[in-house]
Amino acid sequence: MSTTDTLVSPPQAPPAAAPRARRAPRTELLRGYGPWTGVAVAGGVLVAVLARRYSLGDSWAVLHGSLREAGLLLGGPLALAAGCWQGGRERRRGTGDLLASAARSPLRRALVAALPSMVWPVLGYLTAAGLCLALVLPYASYGHPSWDRPAADAVALAAMGALGFAAGRALPWRFTAPLLAVAGYLLLGIGAYGESGATVLSPAYAGPPGDAPVWWAGPVAAVWCAGPAAAALLAGHARRRVIAVLPLVVAVAAASVLYRSDDDLWRPDPAASALVCDQGTPTVCVRAVHGSALPAVRAVVDRIDARLDGAPGAPVRYREGGSPETAPPGEVRFQLYGGVFRGRLGDDGMLYRDFVYAVSSTAPCERNQVGARAHANEYAAQEWLRLGRPLSPADGAGNRLARAAADRLRAMTPDDRRAWLGRYLAGVRACDIGGVPAP
Repeated sequence: MSTTDTLVSPPQAPPAAAPRARRAPRTELLRGYGPWTGVAVAGGVLVAVLARRYSLGDSWAVLHGSLREAGLLLGGPLALAAGCWQGGRERRRGTGDLLASAARSPLRRALVAALPSMVWPVLGYLTAAGLCLALVLPYASYGHPSWDRPAADAVALAAMGALGFAAGRALPWRFTAPLLAVAGYLLLGIGAYGESGATVLSPAYAGPPGDAPVWWAGPVAAVWCAGPAAAALLAGHARRRVIAVLPLVVAVAAASVLYRSDDDLWRPDPAASALVCDQGTPTVCVRAVHGSALPAVRAVVDRIDARLDGAPGAPVRYREGGSPETAPPGEVRFQLYGGVFRGRLGDDGMLYRDFVYAVSSTAPCERNQVGARAHANEYAAQEWLRLGRPLSPADGAGNRLARAAADRLRAMTPDDRRAWLGRYLAGVRACDIGGVPAP
């Protein structure tokens, strides 16, 4: 066979560049401490939010505020520390000169290396936010979930990861990461709970409780958070570092808009305070944001109403909110201090005690009730209402009189007890329970 007849295999084409380009980001994302950072952020946010779940109130605005505080106060320092540790990796390993000889530009290499500290905290936060929203979704009484607030929080977390990465590249010291995390936590905490006008610039500031931001606040806040991070990366790795001024100028402009707007960034929703009432007797009304808790409040009202047993002067309406001093006759006003979560009260015992005091106590009266009869009457009424009020160990004679009054009230017939409770409730309204005959 001649040489011309010899089969010559064609040269193989080099592997495509696109798969190689995608391999480096995938490797960076899946290896190292990035996934653990995401798990830590998700776990921290879930624990922080659900540990005080009864302060959420089944309200979307309050839930988003709690997610922002937890996500930024816990996830922010973690993102800073993770980015800082990632940024100092080449210096610790002694591979800086080797990577500098690679074909990719320094900025591109930096962006690929910073991906874990920018992406995983965001994924962890969004996972925790999604779980919290799903827990409240079947029970939310008013409004709707927001997408712009979690998006702005995600941008802020990614920006902190990038800032930490830039700090790690500039100061590749082993203790830079923990010190940066502590400093970030302190600054975010001051911004979240401070009272100065600059608190609106803090990514962790959740605004007044229950208020929602205006529609443009989230995008402007995202620009303000992303600008310094982009400037830091460009200043450290771009071929023309002067372009780092551009994102910095845009960030300053966004910050000035936020600072000058101040209180105008947040809008209270009057409809959230609208009353939702049932058709029972007595009537029970709660605010719209607590509408899911109406059956639970009704159960507490039924407990005290059963003890009053239709006594003349018993409350005919229980209403959440408002000042007790301006309540009309027959109305009890209350606050859900124990909070609400998934239609359940955080402390129904506290609400019952508030109802008992509102019905039976003359403490709000200007003149104090004095005298053994007043003390005995009040003790007997509150003991019948199952308040569990303790007696004073220093007043033996008064204690005996109070116990005797409570025993006589329990021994009365239902009609006689109902009549005495009616006289007592009239004495409460007149601030003169000492003038009510003893049981």
